[in-house]
Amino acid sequence: MLRFAAKAVAGLVALQVVFFVLLMGAQAVPNEPIIKHLAQAIQTGDYGAPYGPDGVGGTADRFTECAELGYGVTTPDDPRSLWNLTTGGPRLSSCDDGKGEIQRLAAGEDFQTPATYFRYWSGYSILTRPVLALTDVPGLRLVVTGVFAAAVLAAFLAVTRRLGAVAGFALFLPIAATTNALAMPDRAFTHGIALATVAAGVAVTAVAASRGWRAAVVGAGFSAALFCYMDLLTVPPMAWALCAAVAAAVVHATTRDVRETWRTVLAVGAAWPVAFGFTWVFRWFIGALGQGLSVFSRVQEVSQFRLDGGDVSHAFGAGVTANWTYWTEHSVTAVPVVVASTVLLVVLVALTFVRHGLRGLATFAAVALPALVVPAWYCVLSNHSQIHAFFVYRSLPAAVGVLLLAGVVAARRSSVGLRRREDATAEGQVSSLS
Repeated sequence: MLRFAAKAVAGLVALQVVFFVLLMGAQAVPNEPIIKHLAQAIQTGDYGAPYGPDGVGGTADRFTECAELGYGVTTPDDPRSLWNLTTGGPRLSSCDDGKGEIQRLAAGEDFQTPATYFRYWSGYSILTRPVLALTDVPGLRLVVTGVFAAAVLAAFLAVTRRLGAVAGFALFLPIAATTNALAMPDRAFTHGIALATVAAGVAVTAVAASRGWRAAVVGAGFSAALFCYMDLLTVPPMAWALCAAVAAAVVHATTRDVRETWRTVLAVGAAWPVAFGFTWVFRWFIGALGQGLSVFSRVQEVSQFRLDGGDVSHAFGAGVTANWTYWTEHSVTAVPVVVASTVLLVVLVALTFVRHGLRGLATFAAVALPALVVPAWYCVLSNHSQIHAFFVYRSLPAAVGVLLLAGVVAARRSSVGLRRREDATAEGQVSSLS
């Protein structure tokens, strides 16, 4: 165990180095063509509005989109070193204020963007900056749509290949049917990138879990680090819950061992936040190397605000209430899906007990356990969860999907049925060849 832990930590540190090299490469992309395309986006209306309709009754977060479009942008002849810019992270102001800055840069003014956006990795820039240098904002949306579609397909196939189509639909349908997730690549591409990273992480975790709980820990740890690298704190509880649940489900389907299933869900459930947190803190240390120790005081100030500051309710569970309210009021399918899921879950749990007794209920509890991550996250990051309920709410249907996945996996007559069919098929092919 100690040797495994040491190797995992060493791999995580090495991954941070790769992340920084990629971030430096993104920052090295010339700003001149990016500024040209951003100025064009102001004229066409593709840049500027902080919010907009998401097409399904909710709000598209284009404020964050402005932030990501402006990340790394500064005057083309900025005298600061690549190291200084990468560790600090220059970023234009968002939306209305950003318009004026873009126009100044497009006019050739010497405007050096402050390099103070070091709280996040901003790994999305390895995609956005090269693409934006080559094409316009609609072109970037198209690329993100392709990446999103590929990641979602990979996740669905990875899960259904190992757990069956019913399990795959049970896990993903609540998210697809009751949120604006599918509209995000076009309406707010930043969230499309985040959700694509979630899907890719689920795919990696499912494949890794086929080789046992240790491989599942490595896969989930990589997924968590990648999510921290690419995301701006949109749906971490969704990524965490889905990876842990899928890992437990795959290990159970492979081994039919309840103890191994519990070992997996606990190990992966612990490894995900450790890798996520380690990656985030590592970014702050890199920022301090280039920008000084004031980085930590700024991070502490913002972190404290996100935990318990702001003009929001400080009652326990207020974050859960805010997200539930937003979800049920802005999605016409939310309540019907919740009701149908509740009925189906009761049937699946009853069927689990009839077929497998207490052992089956223990399996259900193990796979379902990660669903608790979502309300726990809302309670801990109450400020953030209330202020940004219009996109954080997407983790709620993910929790519903986890519960349905647990019911399907636990109620199945034979958790190793898929593996047996695969083995039988392989044997038949060998026999026919011989």
